[in-house]
Amino acid sequence: MESRMRGVWSGLAVAAVMSGAALGGAGCAREGARSQQAEGEATVLVSASDVAAVTGMRLESGIAFTGELQPIETVAIGARFEGDLERVLVREGQAVRKGQPLAVFRPRDVQDQLRATEAQVLAAQASLVAAENAERRARRLFEAGAAAPRDLEVAEAQRTAAQAGLDAALAMRNEAQENVEKVEVPSPITGWVSQVFAEGGERKFAGDPLMELVDTSTLELSATVPSEVLGRVSKGMPIRFHVDAFPGEVFQGEVDRVNPTTEPGTRQVRLYMRMPNPEGRLVGGLFAGGRVIEAVRENATAAPVKVLRQEGQARVVYALRHGRAARIPVSTGVIDEEAGVIELIGEIAPGDSLLTGVLPGLKDGVRVRIVQAGGSSAPPQNEVG
Repeated sequence: MESRMRGVWSGLAVAAVMSGAALGGAGCAREGARSQQAEGEATVLVSASDVAAVTGMRLESGIAFTGELQPIETVAIGARFEGDLERVLVREGQAVRKGQPLAVFRPRDVQDQLRATEAQVLAAQASLVAAENAERRARRLFEAGAAAPRDLEVAEAQRTAAQAGLDAALAMRNEAQENVEKVEVPSPITGWVSQVFAEGGERKFAGDPLMELVDTSTLELSATVPSEVLGRVSKGMPIRFHVDAFPGEVFQGEVDRVNPTTEPGTRQVRLYMRMPNPEGRLVGGLFAGGRVIEAVRENATAAPVKVLRQEGQARVVYALRHGRAARIPVSTGVIDEEAGVIELIGEIAPGDSLLTGVLPGLKDGVRVRIVQAGGSSAPPQNEVG
């Protein structure tokens, strides 16, 4: 009997093993079927460069320009009178204050001129006295009937000419007197010496250039923009610009004037923009590139412009979520053309990963796999789960 019982349990064990094996085989078959289905599903392969992150950032949009910086004021200093320069007191590149002496003329020359003009005044006074006496005599003779009207007219004209001669002589004497008191050439502005055209010992005539001064505490940037954008520009609008001399730095200013006419032959409108330069870091003659700021958005949801796709009448982006592409309709806001970044308005947020570039087979819900350099694949680091 005991032998028969052992035979029964042995048969049950074999049956159980065979049943378990059958069940295990069925489970493996189902897993294999699912794996084959997944491997057969369409997958879009992208590189890491085809994935861009959405960020929150400050965006600016505006009208681009290039132009040249110039000092707000340039003053040409010329000789006030003829004379010999005794000394030139400044050099090019030197800072000067308003009223500071720039050069000195030899006093003897202007003193000689003063004496000459004083002598001319005395001669003119004597001529006037003589003309006045002649006029009185001519008038008495005319009233007595002993002179013709023409004789009186001539006498009056001579008296008028003598008076004019005296006035001219007095003006010349006053100018000479002023020159004696100003043998020093003062600076009319606070600024910098940009050019010097004279040296000590040279003979200068009235009007000869001596030097040029500039005021760079404020600079003016002159640039042209297309006439089509004229309606978008007005006085007081802020500007941002950069110069090659200071890589990475951004300078600020504002629109000061808009030329009322276009440039001949180009249909461009010239803008004049001002910017403070109290430390004198910027100098005249530098080329600058920048833009007139039209719109600013703080903490905008932004991504590179290349993530935006046009599908019919809709603008969409494709986000990478759970390893699949999610089609998201969006609208756009501020476009920073200089940085190539655009504000996106829709069901996206900073941290999302968006697909860029030409990706054949890209559609809503399609599987996406990122292929790294060397052919291996990995999930994106900033994919939203």
